[in-house]
Amino acid sequence: MSTHNPYLTQRLIDTCLREDVFQIVSLGRQPSLLPEALQAFHPFSSDCSVWLEMGTEGQRVYLPVVATHYMQDWCYQGSGWLLVKDASVIYQTRYQDWMACLQHAQDEESQTLSEQYLEELECAEQHLELCQQAFAQQKERITRPIKTLANWAERALQADQIASYLDHPYYPSARAKFGFQAQDMQTYAPEFAPSFHLNWLAIERSLVSRTSAAPSCWPSFEEVGLADHLSNTHVLFPCHPMTFTALNELPQGVVKAPLSYLEVSPTLSVRTVSVNQAPEIHIKVPLMMRTLGSKNIRLIKPSTIYDGHWFEQLLTQLHDDDSDLQGLYRHCNEQHGAHLGDNALFTYIVRQYPSESLQQTTLVPVAALASPMPDQRLFLEHLADQFYQGDALAWFSEYVNLLNRIHLTLWLKYGIALESNQQNAVVAFNAKGPLTMLMKDNDAARIWPERFLNSGAQLPQSFEQVLDRRILVEDELALGQMYTTITLQLDIAAIIEAMAAAQLASCASLYAQVSQSIRDVLSDLSAQGCDTRLAEQLLFEESHLYTKSLLSSGSLLSKQASGAADINKFYGRSAPNFLREDAFPLASIQPSTSSSVVEQACPPID
Repeated sequence: MSTHNPYLTQRLIDTCLREDVFQIVSLGRQPSLLPEALQAFHPFSSDCSVWLEMGTEGQRVYLPVVATHYMQDWCYQGSGWLLVKDASVIYQTRYQDWMACLQHAQDEESQTLSEQYLEELECAEQHLELCQQAFAQQKERITRPIKTLANWAERALQADQIASYLDHPYYPSARAKFGFQAQDMQTYAPEFAPSFHLNWLAIERSLVSRTSAAPSCWPSFEEVGLADHLSNTHVLFPCHPMTFTALNELPQGVVKAPLSYLEVSPTLSVRTVSVNQAPEIHIKVPLMMRTLGSKNIRLIKPSTIYDGHWFEQLLTQLHDDDSDLQGLYRHCNEQHGAHLGDNALFTYIVRQYPSESLQQTTLVPVAALASPMPDQRLFLEHLADQFYQGDALAWFSEYVNLLNRIHLTLWLKYGIALESNQQNAVVAFNAKGPLTMLMKDNDAARIWPERFLNSGAQLPQSFEQVLDRRILVEDELALGQMYTTITLQLDIAAIIEAMAAAQLASCASLYAQVSQSIRDVLSDLSAQGCDTRLAEQLLFEESHLYTKSLLSSGSLLSKQASGAADINKFYGRSAPNFLREDAFPLASIQPSTSSSVVEQACPPID
């Protein structure tokens, strides 16, 4: 374990500033010059012009910061900070030291959560090193031009693997697959592109709820080492090998099958695997792993089977009925799933891709677009070479217009917001035809029934059939928050910052393009009678945009302290509004070098 990881420290401190963790920003003094008496204690104090002072009377922290336009007003300048405690002055640089600063004067529960999060950071550091090793080992594989691969499924797996080398833009320890050891990473993580066989459980049929018949790739009881007569009374559930090993005590009516069966490859989500011999079938299984927060264990709530299929049917019908949406997206079939009562450990979901219509398509998750390739270029540049004659800006224009047309129409016409994060948002590069999207995994979307009913659209199934009642919201703000924090910030702004850092264009010009795209869609929707007032206010008038506080709600604050009904939808408002006309001076033509953006990925190894 290294004693100083500037990459993780930078990400951690920037997130704390953005989310105002424990009110370190709001209760601190406005950034100013470092007191002269302290300058001799910081080896780079002359390079840092602005300092944020925070803490209590007994412990003060002086942090060098720099103003930024992206996601927060200030970010850490990355050269260490000063801790003034008990009349002593200490120069610090490590994330361990920063976590210790945060723990000062916290209550007992917060201190416990901080200690747990420190373990997550250490796990992230270990997994970052493994990621670097995988990147070096897999260099030749991921460098293959994706357009030349044999079929859509092989191209999709390669895109997921490329995406796995890039960290989540806004959660500092996203690299951590908490619960995975080094060998587990090599055996089950997409960074290493492994294949393995699933384990199986036989569960008494009377205890199980299934939505439909299992796919044809399912094994027989004999193929997993069980007596064939069990098929009269039991059904087979797929189980991830890591989960299977951890199942020491089984509920009554559940039997472990002695043999594994069905070779699979991990996708970007890790717990969702692609069946090698039937690649149109992806299986989502519970996994004893935590990602994006210690509370975010990767099990499967049974309700998500039904809610995901509910939204699949709704979105498919809207696509077919609305000329504004036709041809813009397709949705995976997510009808089949099964569960044992309300047990999130004995649940699975099958996702079937529209294989026949994908033969000339390359599926790329948004998470892969800004991933760095071995030649130091972004993956999106490679895609532009293969699909847009090398014109990355032409691709970007089409990409932004596609996302805005889909998501603003769903929000403003139908009262729907999708949790289309970088993993779930999949861009379809088509050999013939324009860019489109492939949709999946929409069990955590939001819908405002009042607006949907006023739209006159048909509802395939009633609102009463939505099991997670958080999906149904009472006003429009929840929709605007999701569009802003997911579509705008995760899927668009993060890509802009990477493009600007790669010198492809200036931030000002790219954000101006996004702004115009949004205005064009709003104008069209307004002409159709849609109410666009809140969208215009949130996106163009407010000085700051909503942000998602993942670190606070997912790791450092209890649900009681945060008040978050959903840890994935806990918001702050710290992002300077890069869509406003005054966001960038007219002369602002230089690409961004914001420290929040640079080196989001695991650093490439030559």
